[in-house]
Amino acid sequence: MVPPAVATLPDPLLYDPVHFPGVVEGEEWPPPAFSFESPWLRTDDLAFERGPDGQIIFVRRFEALRLVLDVENAHSALDVQPGSRDFRLLRLIPSALRLVEVVIPGDPMPPALRGQPQPTPPEHMLYAATTALVSALSRGAGAAGQAYLDALRRTPPGIAMFESAAARCITSGAFELERIARLARALQRLARAHAEVLAAHAAQPDYAGMERMVKATARVLLRDAHWSGDLIAQALRQVTPLVGVPRETADALRDAAVAALDQQGSLSAVAVMAERQALLRDRLTDLGLFWRRAAAAWASVHPESTDRREIDLLCRNLLRRLKLKPLYEPG
Repeated sequence: MVPPAVATLPDPLLYDPVHFPGVVEGEEWPPPAFSFESPWLRTDDLAFERGPDGQIIFVRRFEALRLVLDVENAHSALDVQPGSRDFRLLRLIPSALRLVEVVIPGDPMPPALRGQPQPTPPEHMLYAATTALVSALSRGAGAAGQAYLDALRRTPPGIAMFESAAARCITSGAFELERIARLARALQRLARAHAEVLAAHAAQPDYAGMERMVKATARVLLRDAHWSGDLIAQALRQVTPLVGVPRETADALRDAAVAALDQQGSLSAVAVMAERQALLRDRLTDLGLFWRRAAAAWASVHPESTDRREIDLLCRNLLRRLKLKPLYEPG
């Protein structure tokens, strides 16, 4: 169970600021760019990508080298000292790869990792959302609606696909301009709203990485007789079974958005569906805002060497976030 809750959500920018392990007072973190200090990580012929199972793939571009790295041990393979600035930058890469396709040394830090707003959904998200709503709405569409949905299926994906599909219907001469244009605008709003849900879910913090690091830290400290009975160990025992709540909530909100299309699959309910999608998008956005820096900070932990007082602060921060009940209510 999640700990007792507060009634409303506070301002995420002011709520219990997250301290990244190893960051000195006054240092800006995350920094503006992936500006590594090690010479072998400063060249732009290197890149980091995300593998199909979530691993980091270290690529020397223009050559055949592709090294699959476990983020917890990547610093050893790349000869990076635990706790150093390069170590902390390296630990930000999984979070960054949830927001961009590739990270090249020197690239700017994704804006969302620095607390800035998310960009508009990419075109492939819009197309995925359009495909989902076409499938959901086809069952209850009338003649004009069915013709327009069929035209959408035959239109190449892109920002202008709704206008192009409307033009197909209108030039056929079978349907009047005003009716098709109104339908196109309504479906475009719904598709964009659902795309924003998909994009907000895809850009959620690296919850799985946070969960792994909490559990790895708990294993190290709890097997150490010097720490196994102290307050930090007790805090880790408390947070370990709860740390999956944000990930489970994000998945449930995405599933609720998909289910909402199926449950109200009627062209007459497009406005209601768009409002529902917007509500779920806002829930996912709030969840990401409260957890992005916390998840990235946990990724910066090195269980064997991070100062135990910093781990204690992160545990307290995690528990406080878990008390924000409105973040975890069902969709």
